[in-house]
Amino acid sequence: MGWFNKVLVPVDGSRQSFKALDSAISLAQESGAELTLFHVIPHIDAGGPRTKLLDEQIVTQGNDIMKKAVMHAKKKNIQVKAKTVRGSPAFATVKFAKSGNFDHIVMSTTGAGSAGNEMLGSVSNYILHKSKIPVYLVK
Repeated sequence: MGWFNKVLVPVDGSRQSFKALDSAISLAQESGAELTLFHVIPHIDAGGPRTKLLDEQIVTQGNDIMKKAVMHAKKKNIQVKAKTVRGSPAFATVKFAKSGNFDHIVMSTTGAGSAGNEMLGSVSNYILHKSKIPVYLVK
């Protein structure tokens, strides 16, 4: 196998995260790398009916994001794995990258929670500084 073997691709549903996915797909097509798409659902304490309903909506939205991302990759003849977890997007991504023995992370610089003109979002900044493996940021 090549330099890229096992690549983690965080996807949050934003246009920028799908742009990063396209870059990861190109890498996979050229190197034969295995892609794992990763989505983090924020944890909400379901203390009442409103928070339970909100939590259900967030889970449904997360599942829809992953379905869309998987279909996007499959349209380009890329077989992918998909993983959704709960927690803090930044912390969960670094933890999953380490536990899954990934050799690279390909992600966007800003995502669904970022202001439009930020250069580097807080999630990508955390991952860039805490990850022990190379992080490729797609602007």
